[in-house]
Amino acid sequence: MKMMRIKNIAAAVTAFVAAVCCAVPMGAAADDLPGGSDELYDGSFYYELNDDDTYTITKCSAIIVEKVPSIRNGKAITAIGDEAFAYCTGITSLEIPDSVTSIGKNAFYGCEALKTVTLPRKLSSLGDHAFFDCKKLTSIDIPSTITEIPDYSFALCDALAEIKLPDTITRFGDYAFYQCGNVSSFKLPASLQTIGDNAMGSWFSISDIDASANSSFVYENDMLMDKDKTEIFRASTLISGEINIPEGVQKIHSGAFSTCAKLSAIHFPNSLTHIQDEAFSYCSEIKSVDFAEGLDTIGYGAFMFDQKIETLALPTTLKKIDDNAFAYCMALNKLILPEGVESIGTDAFLVCDALKQVSIPKSIKTIGKNAFGYTVENSQRQLLEGFNLSVFSGSAGEKYAKSEKIAHTVTDVNLKKVAFIAAMAGLAILIIVFAVVLMRRSSKTASAGAKKALKAKKEAEEAKNYKKIMDDDNEEEAPEAEEEDDEEE
Repeated sequence: MKMMRIKNIAAAVTAFVAAVCCAVPMGAAADDLPGGSDELYDGSFYYELNDDDTYTITKCSAIIVEKVPSIRNGKAITAIGDEAFAYCTGITSLEIPDSVTSIGKNAFYGCEALKTVTLPRKLSSLGDHAFFDCKKLTSIDIPSTITEIPDYSFALCDALAEIKLPDTITRFGDYAFYQCGNVSSFKLPASLQTIGDNAMGSWFSISDIDASANSSFVYENDMLMDKDKTEIFRASTLISGEINIPEGVQKIHSGAFSTCAKLSAIHFPNSLTHIQDEAFSYCSEIKSVDFAEGLDTIGYGAFMFDQKIETLALPTTLKKIDDNAFAYCMALNKLILPEGVESIGTDAFLVCDALKQVSIPKSIKTIGKNAFGYTVENSQRQLLEGFNLSVFSGSAGEKYAKSEKIAHTVTDVNLKKVAFIAAMAGLAILIIVFAVVLMRRSSKTASAGAKKALKAKKEAEEAKNYKKIMDDDNEEEAPEAEEEDDEEE
C-alpha cells in the first residue's frame, strides 16, 4: 500500500542519514574537515560557505538544540541544507533566525520529538519533505514570504492541530498535509488555486473548512469543491449516513472522503469519471456503493479498509481498477466485473475474505499480482481457501489463475460464436418451416395431378389390354379362313 511505501522511504532515509552521521566524528574541529576554508564546524553545526559569502548549515551534530545561530565568523547564516537536521530526535523546540531564507529538502525529516518550530519571517523557499514525519509537531505558522507548500512538507505530522497559512499561498503540493489527523478546522488561503493529490488526505478530525476568502473553491454540504462544483477535494468527517454526490461532479480527488467514518451509503452521478487514490479509504461504515455509468477509473486504495461493503456491481464504462482499490473490504461477498474492464491492479481485492467466486471478463488485458484470491496471515500473503475464478480460455484471467495457482473454471464459449450459431439455428428453422408449407401446398397440387395420371395410366392399360384381346381374336379367325379356301379348291 502507498502508506507502506511512504514508510519504507522513511526507513531508507533513516539508514542513509545514520550512515552519514557515523561517518563524521562528532567532536571534529574545523581544521579537520575537508574543504578547508569553505567549511566550518563549531561543535554543534557544520557550515558550508556560499558564493555570496554567507553560510549554509549542512549538518547538526548536537543532541539538544533550541536555537539556530544567525551569524558565524562574521558571515550571515542564510540557509539550512538538505537533511541538515534529519532524525535529530533530541530536538523538542527550535527557533530559526530571520537571516535564514531557505530550508532544504528533508531538512527536519523524522524529528519525532520536535513539538514547536519558529520559522524565519523572510523565508522564501521550503523544500519538499521538510518536516515529514515530525510526529509531535503541534502547530505551524507559515510566513507570508512563502507561496507554496511543497510535496510531503508536513505529511505524517500526526499531532499537528493548528496550521496558519498566509494568503500568499497558491499551491498545496501532493501529500502536503497528509495524515495531519488532529486538524479539526482549516482556513483556505485567499490565493490558493491548486490542491495536490492527497494534500488533505486522512484528516481524521476535520469538521469545518473555511473557503470564504477564496474565489477558486467553495465549501457546501460539508464538501470542499472547485468553484464550478465539478471536483471534490475534501469532505468533513461529520458527513454521515446515505449521501448523493451532486450531479455535475466529474472527479473525486485523492483522500477527499478518507476517514469519513459515519458514511453508510454513496450514490454516484452519471457525470463522474474518476475516483482518485484513497478517495473513500477508511470509511469503515460504508455498506452500499451505487456506481453509475460513465465512471472510467477507480484509483489506488480508493475503497481500501471499507470493511462493511458487501456487494459491488461495477459499471460497464469502467476501464481501470488500480492497486489496492478494494483491499481489506472483508465483508465483500459478491463482485460483478462487467465486460469492458481492461486493467486490475496489484492487490486490488486483497483480504476480501468473504469473496469466494469471481468471473473475469474477456476484455481484461492485465491483472496485477495477488489481485484476487489472496488474504494476509502473519504478514504473509496466503491463498484464500475455497476461492475460485471463472475465466475464458486463453485470456488474461486464465493466465493469472495459472500463475497464481488459483482454482479456476475455464469456458471456451465465445460470445460471437454463440451469436453466429443462434443466427444459423434461426435461419435453419425458417428454412424448415418454409419447406413444410411448400410441401403442404405441393401435396394438394400433387394429389390432383396424381389422380389424373393414375386415371390416364389406367385408361392406357385398359386400351393396351383391349388391343391385345383384339389382336388375339384376329389371329384365331385367320386360320379358319385359310381352311375354307382349301376346301373350295
